[in-house]
Amino acid sequence: MIITQERSSSCDEKDVVKSGLACGGGHHSAGQSSKQGPRIALLTPYNGGNLGDAAIQDALIANIRLRLPDAQFSGISLNCDEFVERHGGGAFPIRGTLLLHGWADGRAANQARGGETVAGASCQEKQRAVGIKSALKAVPLLGRCLKTIHTWGREVRHCSRAYAFLRTQDLLIVSGGGQLCDRWGGPWHHPFALFKWALLAQIAQIPYVVASVGATNDASMTSRLFMSAALRMARYRSFRDKDSREIASGFTRLAARDSIVPDIAFSLPTSELPQPAGVRELAQGRTIVAISPIAYAKPGRWPREDRALHNRYVQQMASVVSQLLERDYFLVMVWSSLADDESVIPEILALLDQRSKQKLTRQMHIATISSWKDLVASLMDVDFLIASRLHSAILGFVSRKPTIAISFDPKVDWMMGDLGQADYLLQIGDFEADDVIESLNRLKLRKDGVIEQIGSYQRRILSTLAVQYDALAQLAAINYQRRN
Repeated sequence: MIITQERSSSCDEKDVVKSGLACGGGHHSAGQSSKQGPRIALLTPYNGGNLGDAAIQDALIANIRLRLPDAQFSGISLNCDEFVERHGGGAFPIRGTLLLHGWADGRAANQARGGETVAGASCQEKQRAVGIKSALKAVPLLGRCLKTIHTWGREVRHCSRAYAFLRTQDLLIVSGGGQLCDRWGGPWHHPFALFKWALLAQIAQIPYVVASVGATNDASMTSRLFMSAALRMARYRSFRDKDSREIASGFTRLAARDSIVPDIAFSLPTSELPQPAGVRELAQGRTIVAISPIAYAKPGRWPREDRALHNRYVQQMASVVSQLLERDYFLVMVWSSLADDESVIPEILALLDQRSKQKLTRQMHIATISSWKDLVASLMDVDFLIASRLHSAILGFVSRKPTIAISFDPKVDWMMGDLGQADYLLQIGDFEADDVIESLNRLKLRKDGVIEQIGSYQRRILSTLAVQYDALAQLAAINYQRRN
């Protein structure tokens, strides 16, 4: 563990309160309360749909509150409304411009001055907007110049408000996967945002930390420069696995000395876990297998689209479902990424033959999932899990379920290796349905031993995670005392 000596939407800027402190209608701004405990900002590049990222934030909040009961949390997020709804507190937009908002800008784009929607604008206003666009198209160079000026003008304004927000905070935490990665939008999306918030935290003189993050080794040179600078400015750094630390060491040599602290979702307190969803009653004594698919390579749902690869995955998963139904298993369809992975389930079921479709009413349950707790509640009742996304597998392990992972990314391989579950790891590019069935047969024979192995891993890493939470709480408490 290294603490260095140096000191990252649907919530648009117009939704930020005047002081630039918090958004999320009806919730207090961070500047309205005083001396209620340390204020901690959580930077996360998700929009509420990734349930693994949501679980990480809830685990972080719950564990720090065990140490600092009066701590107040705010999010720095792609979707402020979602953050406030799921995690409470206030929220601030992670990016300041439409250029940098990327795919998370949906609802903000439908807002207009005074809270009116674009649809409610007058015909005159619409005609004027169309006229301006037409005029700019006639002079492309002028249009590009004005767009650049507007873009960076908003970015400067966002930086000013972000600095004012950070001045009210005692700690800025960057945690979870997807932080040291540029697959979703390139270097000027999250890598730049990460660098910007790290720099603003240093100027605002509050501790900025990077905790249990993952890294990918395919980042562009520009992204590597942004992420390297952000890592160097961190007061504390840790990585969720040794491979991520090795990749980060390529960004900055300082990372080579940092701690490995496993994924924060593993530290969800027992008190936060839900009761079983009651699926076992539906199974009527059958062995229950949960299947959590992924929208891997699906056009419109994945950064690197590949229709042929996605179709192959869906076909093999349909064959898995068909074979499990034939063997009289009860199946539960779940997902850990709202909308994206959920959209794959109808594709899988559509490929089933008539015999399999007839079995669905008696042998399949499609869960109702809108939060990570819904997912875990469904997993509590199952015997085995077949997962294709990292946090589907992690939340399965949190639920102590023997899991077959169909890996789409090295991070899944690393996680399965750390848990000693590599015997049940398949690769998304070349797995066959028969491989899944064979892995399940082996898991059944070793079920009790695997469950004990999962429990042993969790007990072992909780002490490591506890040390990290102690360090983060101490940084927040020290800065809070300094400010007060």
